[in-house]
Amino acid sequence: MSTPHHESEPGPEPTGAGSGPDLSGRPVVDRDGSRLGRLEQVYLGPRSGSPTWGVVRAGGKQRFVPLHDADPGRGTVRITASKRQVRSAPTAAADAELRPEFEGRLAEHYAGAPNTTRGSMLSVRRSRGAISGVLLVLLGVWTGLIPFVGPYFGYGFGGTQPWSFTLDRLWLCVLPALAILLGGLLLVPTKNRFLASVASVLAMTGGVWLIIGPSLSRLWGTEGVATPIGAPLGSPGMWVAAQLGFFFAVGALVVTVAAMAFGRLTVRSVRD
Repeated sequence: MSTPHHESEPGPEPTGAGSGPDLSGRPVVDRDGSRLGRLEQVYLGPRSGSPTWGVVRAGGKQRFVPLHDADPGRGTVRITASKRQVRSAPTAAADAELRPEFEGRLAEHYAGAPNTTRGSMLSVRRSRGAISGVLLVLLGVWTGLIPFVGPYFGYGFGGTQPWSFTLDRLWLCVLPALAILLGGLLLVPTKNRFLASVASVLAMTGGVWLIIGPSLSRLWGTEGVATPIGAPLGSPGMWVAAQLGFFFAVGALVVTVAAMAFGRLTVRSVRD
């Protein structure tokens, strides 16, 4: 049986699991970071003195939340349950002591119900693909803009006139840039595993096209890259830099980032 502890104001940062009194009054968030409410009451284990259960007001009702594995960091208490689980948990008055039978119902709800310790199969933490998404957005912007602004610096193919649009540039640069950019933009905010995986594959497709597109361009020309978008500008060293910066190196980097994101998203971690 657990006994409660009340405190009018939050105490200092806790230093361990046994510092239950310091949790009272703190904001509580679920495992995805969604705010649930403030801890109105904390129940401590009679033997360990560690926090076992807490009471928050969520959805207009007092809800019991598990504090056994809670993470009291940076002013908030993050629990391992989801907001849906908290709102569907058994309810009772926050008495001076928890009845053993009610405490057993709480433990069964949070430990035995489906998806209590883990989220939906399709749910994923937003941070899982955010960094990869940002990198892909930057690479997509680079891929789409460099053919048009590169001539300002003598870097590119064909004529020295910037912002020159051709169908060849559309096929070899703009379309893959859009695929990479869209994939990155979808990856950054999503918490859906399926959508994030599709975004990774979309970006990866754009990167693969950057690698194989110049070779396939021979099908509509006679000299590969030199025919569809013109001869490289500058010295032979600049030619190599242009081919890498326009196509091959950027494409390889995009494929690497997108593949890493896809791999991370297809593995279901214990935090999902």
